[in-house]
Amino acid sequence: MALLEIHEIGEVIRKVRKQRGLRLEDLADENISPATISNIERGVPHVNMEKTKYLLGKLDLDLDNLPHLMVNERQELEEIQFELFKVEALLDIGNTEEALNKLDHLNLDDSHAFAAVAHYLKGKSFRAKKNWKRAERHLFNAIRLANLSNQSKENNIEAASFNELSLVSFSQNNLIQSLKYTENGLEAFIDNGERPQYKHLLKRNKAICLERLGRLGEAMQIVQEEWDSLHQIDQVETILSFYWLRSDLLRRTGMLENAIQYAKEGLELARLNRKYHSMFDLWTVLGSVYMKLEHWDQAESSFDMALKLTGKFSAEEKFSTTYARLGILYMKRERWEKAYEVLQKAIEIGERENAAPRLVYAYQAMGDYYRKQSLLSEAIPYYQKMLQIADKHDYPKSKYQALFRLSQCYEKIDEQEFQQCLRNMYTVQKRVQGEEELIEEELD
Repeated sequence: MALLEIHEIGEVIRKVRKQRGLRLEDLADENISPATISNIERGVPHVNMEKTKYLLGKLDLDLDNLPHLMVNERQELEEIQFELFKVEALLDIGNTEEALNKLDHLNLDDSHAFAAVAHYLKGKSFRAKKNWKRAERHLFNAIRLANLSNQSKENNIEAASFNELSLVSFSQNNLIQSLKYTENGLEAFIDNGERPQYKHLLKRNKAICLERLGRLGEAMQIVQEEWDSLHQIDQVETILSFYWLRSDLLRRTGMLENAIQYAKEGLELARLNRKYHSMFDLWTVLGSVYMKLEHWDQAESSFDMALKLTGKFSAEEKFSTTYARLGILYMKRERWEKAYEVLQKAIEIGERENAAPRLVYAYQAMGDYYRKQSLLSEAIPYYQKMLQIADKHDYPKSKYQALFRLSQCYEKIDEQEFQQCLRNMYTVQKRVQGEEELIEEELD
């Protein structure tokens, strides 16, 4: 019997049992266990067909009438599948509450064929609402149920759920955990299954985590591996995110002319498709490249173009970094009043959005603003805030930078604090060096 038929028989049995108010235990006896009944209802293919026939007999289901029941069940499953398709479409256009209402109305229990999909969509909904705990709970349930069903595995619900979990961790500034979830998702992904876009999304998210963690070589390797496959990606946003990643990684590794090339190519694609979020990212990285080249006017106009996209997309925390980089540009040109104004905006946005990595960068920039003007006492509180966040979220390289800048301030005003900063710097550097040696050993 085909897998689809086995699955449909299971759905018929589950529905009849529920209609009669029977528990799994009520049908179990010395010939069939609750676990076997559960497997039959979920359509697990390795279940002995004799056990299925035995269970049908216990429910007084006529084999001759089963095809009719299966046709009805198939139609109902198709209707539910279409409702879930609509829910995902609602999430993609930002109608989160309506999507959750539809899922609540469907009220699929964990034995239903599409239970894993429903939990995945609920997890996705609660991530959009920034309700991290409920998002995680539903996503873990989706993974658990997907592992019990071959059909859900082929749907790549497990891989998609790990992708959502990576985004939940990333949003909470837990980059290490986010990276682990992307790796779990890639391991779970089935190449010939549904939702093929998730392989590219997981690879992109892994590269972003690596980039944020300062592991630039590993991030670039993923981007280069994916580059020749970009034409296979249906989502323009995903393609554009690889343009941004490549440009930014090239900027950070000093290949500035190449960085400009990819940023401009990405901007043209984003402009033609009116993808404002990607336009913002690419204008920001382009401004950063020009700033490294000391092409001040081009850098400033690029940042201004990015800031003109205010209100065009929802990820407001990103504006913190753009304002901070514009502030650094103004400092380099000794336009101190303008620098202070935009750095204040960077900090306000970072604090409001609880964007830890961006806030670290904004505090560093404001500390530099005061230190470069020899206002050391005013610089110290910003470096201390930078250090606190870096310590809380375990950003060792940012922690080292904060301690280094604090030591530059204390060197001239407090010898005891200066020596303490140096000791702390040594401790952090020893850990970073140890991690780098471990990576080298793994590569060998």
